[in-house]
Amino acid sequence: MSKIIKCGKLFCAIDESVQENAVIIIEDNKITEVRSAEGFLANAGDEVIDLSDKFVLPGLIDTHVHLGFGGKTSLIEVSEPPEMVVIKGVKNAQLDLLAGFTSVRDEGYPTITGCSILRDAINAGIFPGPRIFTSGMYITQTGGHLDFRYPGETLGYNTFKSGNIANGPEEVRAAARLMLKYGADQIKVVVTGGVLSPGNEPGEQNMSVEEIKAAVDVAQMHGKITSAHAHGTAGIKAAAIAGVSVIEHCTLVDEETIQIMVEKGISIAPTFIVLKIISEKGAAAGIPDFAIRKATALVGSHLSNIKKAYDAGIRIVFGTDCGTPLTPHGTQSGEFELMVQAGISPTDTLLSATRYAAELLHWNDKVGTIAPRKFADIIAVDKNPLEEISILNSVAFIMKDGKVYKS
Repeated sequence: MSKIIKCGKLFCAIDESVQENAVIIIEDNKITEVRSAEGFLANAGDEVIDLSDKFVLPGLIDTHVHLGFGGKTSLIEVSEPPEMVVIKGVKNAQLDLLAGFTSVRDEGYPTITGCSILRDAINAGIFPGPRIFTSGMYITQTGGHLDFRYPGETLGYNTFKSGNIANGPEEVRAAARLMLKYGADQIKVVVTGGVLSPGNEPGEQNMSVEEIKAAVDVAQMHGKITSAHAHGTAGIKAAAIAGVSVIEHCTLVDEETIQIMVEKGISIAPTFIVLKIISEKGAAAGIPDFAIRKATALVGSHLSNIKKAYDAGIRIVFGTDCGTPLTPHGTQSGEFELMVQAGISPTDTLLSATRYAAELLHWNDKVGTIAPRKFADIIAVDKNPLEEISILNSVAFIMKDGKVYKS
């Protein structure tokens, strides 16, 4: 028995075209054919899903989430037992799926193995959730972004369950290998300071070109990609010179570095929404003053800098940083509107969360487009998002792996 989806409008994400009155044929969990509905007759026993009044597109991919964080005003999970963080991660994953994100890339989890466990449990069918592409635990430096400290009884401060701390190229190399040993799909390095960590500034470069290159070398030897957290100009340039695959945030990128990124084919996951929300709503929500100050200083030029990179030909992939304060899982779709506001075309905005994202993850053989032999990860909305991008805040139909989760 096949599943037959009747589409009013269909955006396959293979190119920029939108088909009218099309049919998607699904066997088990994979697409077998996409064709015109004209003259098509379903077989007896086929399950027909009528989306003839909907706009159908591939399942969305968020390339920057934190399943170990729940969007609270502080990252309380870094001090919780790992078992509790995993249980909360189950809920977070399900919230993302029910918002239409059938695949996510976790960009740093509080423990080494927790996100791999989430990924494997979903893949085994133990509970529903999106496909997960995980970094494991991010690699940062002593005193760097997300190297949190908690009051200690003897030394004044102790580091508790912080990131995978590495100083110098050889330590970074060992840390990267440790992440791969425990099942990471990519390597994530923290190159500059960040908004949510006290004691460092987003403009600070905390990892050298040689350190970043050590992570890149390990990733390349194992056929993996490398992701770099970088807000400040110097750190972004260092990551670009080292040859990372994608730069997260890329907030203060300059024109010199944009050219390096163009030459090396480095992508950007901007995560506009988190800086905007913290700067606008952080004070009322009780976000620490230091984080509000840093977010406010960055948000003004973020959109315009990314637009310069986009105009130069750099590929922008959809990523939101959801799970960080005030951006709970399942609420991240406002990023689409900010991308269009930044000047990214609606078509490229849709492609950023479908084909472009799948190609970054090297998953384009199985997701990101609606085509034969791809997994049946399909969503639908009530209006054309190319004309009204905000409709992606209200996904009406969600299918992942051939199973319907919202109808």
